[in-house]
Amino acid sequence: MSGQGTGQPSNAAPPTETMKRSRSNTPMYVALAIVVVVILVVAAGFYAGWFKGSSSTPPAPGTCAPPSGGSIKGAGSTLVYPLQYQWETVYGGGTAVNYESVGSSAGITDISTKTVEYGASDAPLNHAQVVAAPAPLLTIPESAGGVVPIYNVAGVPTLNFNGSVLVGIYMGSITNWNSTPIQTLNPGVTLPNAGIQVVERSDGSGTTFIWTSYLSQESPAWASSVGKGTTVVWPVGSGQPKNAGVAGYVQKTPDTIGYVDLNYALNGGIQFGKVLNPAGHYVLASVNNTASALKDANPTLPAGNGDWYNVSVLNAPGAGDYPITSLTYVFVYQDLSGAYGSAITLTTAETLVDYLYWMVTTGQSYSAQLYYVPLPASIVTSDETTIAQLTYDGSAVPNTCGSSV
Repeated sequence: MSGQGTGQPSNAAPPTETMKRSRSNTPMYVALAIVVVVILVVAAGFYAGWFKGSSSTPPAPGTCAPPSGGSIKGAGSTLVYPLQYQWETVYGGGTAVNYESVGSSAGITDISTKTVEYGASDAPLNHAQVVAAPAPLLTIPESAGGVVPIYNVAGVPTLNFNGSVLVGIYMGSITNWNSTPIQTLNPGVTLPNAGIQVVERSDGSGTTFIWTSYLSQESPAWASSVGKGTTVVWPVGSGQPKNAGVAGYVQKTPDTIGYVDLNYALNGGIQFGKVLNPAGHYVLASVNNTASALKDANPTLPAGNGDWYNVSVLNAPGAGDYPITSLTYVFVYQDLSGAYGSAITLTTAETLVDYLYWMVTTGQSYSAQLYYVPLPASIVTSDETTIAQLTYDGSAVPNTCGSSV
C-alpha cells in the first residue's frame, strides 16, 4: 500500500544480519554455482511459504494514503496509547500523526483549547465539557478494552474478586489480604496476613472513569459517596500517574493492588484477577471475552453529536463476558474551519478525516494483537456516518480513504 508501511507491528525488531567478506581463493565458477543454488533455495522457500508472516500479523493496510504534507496532532488516553502508537507508526509511514499519551482529562482539555486536532478519552464528554467547548464536538468510538485488577502478592495464584470486595478494598473497609471477604472468594488459597496497599491514578484518567463507574454500579454506597469520574476523592490509597505508572508501581511493590488496561497487565507480566460477572462466573479478561461483552451489552449509541455520557457496556449479561469492559473515544470538531479558523488548512482537515476513517476501518486490524477489541461492524458504520459530517468552509471534507457514507 502506498505510504502505509508493510502492516507489521511497529514493535517487531528488524533482523540483525552480519555480512562477511570471503577470503577464499575459490575459483569464480564455484562462487557463481553457489549463487545459483542460493537463488533456487530462495525460490523454493518462497513457494513453500517460508517468508510469510505469522498468523498473528494483521493484514496490510488498505490503499489510503494521507494528503501530501499533511500532519495532525492528537492527545489523551493512556489506556489506548499502545494502539494509538501502532496506528501513528503505520499510517502515513509514521510522519502524518503525532499522539501524546497525557491522560483522558488532559486530552479533553487539549481538544477544548484547540491545541490538537483530536482528543482521546475513555470517558465520554459530560454536560459541562460539552458546554465549555468553543464549538460543537463529535464523539467517535475508536476501540474497546478491559480494565483489570492487578496485584502483587507473593506466591498467590490468580485470585477471584467480585464488586463487593473491590469496593471494600477501595473504600478502606477491607484492609488485609487474608480478610474473610477475600478468603471466602478464594477457598484453598493461603493468603498472607499483610496489609493491602491501594493504588489509584493520580491524574485525570478515563481508566479511573471506567473503574469508578463499575464500582458505582456494584455499590449504591460508592455511587453516593465517591461516584464516578476521571478524578474522584479516593477514600484510601496512593496515586500514580498514567496506566504505566500504576502498573510499574504495583509490579515492584509487594502487597499492592491497582487497576490498569488489560494491555498493560499482559505486556508487563503483572498478575491480575478474575472478576465475577452478572451470570455468576469468575472471568479472567481477554480479547475474546471483552469482545463478547461489547457484543452482548449491545448499547444504543447516540448520534455523533449526541449525549454519550451514560453509554455503558459494563456488566454485560453473557456467561463468559468480562464485566469491566468499556468503549474508548476520540473527539473532533464538526466544523473544522469554524473551530480553528486560519490555524487549520484544508490539507490538515483532509489528513484528519482520512486518518479517522482509516483508524475505524483498516486500523482495527491491529487491535487484537495489542489486546484491544476490534469495533463491530455496527459501530464502524456509525463512526463512518459521524466522520462524514466533518466540514471545512461549509463543505464536507474530501475523504480519500473510503466512501463518505
